Amino acid sequence: MQLAFLYGPPGTGELAVGTELARLTGFKLLHNHLSVNLVSAVFERDSAEWMAMLRRVRRDVLDGAAQNDISLITTSVYRGTPENVAGFQWVLEPIRARGGSVLYVHLTCDRDELLRRVQNDDRRALDKLVDAVRLSQLMERWDYFAALPVGPHLHIDVTQLSPTDAASRIIEHYGLPSPLEQGVS
Repeated sequence: MQLAFLYGPPGTGELAVGTELARLTGFKLLHNHLSVNLVSAVFERDSAEWMAMLRRVRRDVLDGAAQNDISLITTSVYRGTPENVAGFQWVLEPIRARGGSVLYVHLTCDRDELLRRVQNDDRRALDKLVDAVRLSQLMERWDYFAALPVGPHLHIDVTQLSPTDAASRIIEHYGLPSPLEQGVS
């Protein structure tokens, strides 16, 4: 079981790249807002209860995927804090414990391009951040451009790169199979 873990600042295109990567590899896509929106329906966003439940939901899903040898792509935002690192390590632990591997992909983008992208209307459907001023405030508080200090990484600047090209780089770097190589048509 492999988990392609795509992360970067809001608006970088983790979901767009993840969607293309899923199409090209046959991996299942578990994007960030599937769990964020589920937990936000019950708990106040960013509260201690919300964060604890979000991490438990994600860990349980990843554990189930690892138990059933289902390769996945997941997306997230890293805030650059030690607490965030510890949280990701705990959520991802079942992958390694069951013999799987985590393939880290750090997506980055020019700040001005992020501020432009975050305002795209298509982000509203998933209740994503769409306010450039709010993103600027968050970037002053958190180091969204930091790389997780764990495992080997692939770093991709997607400022001028299409989601398909970024997905192709991930496939090449990690030697991921295509659906045809996996027997999927």
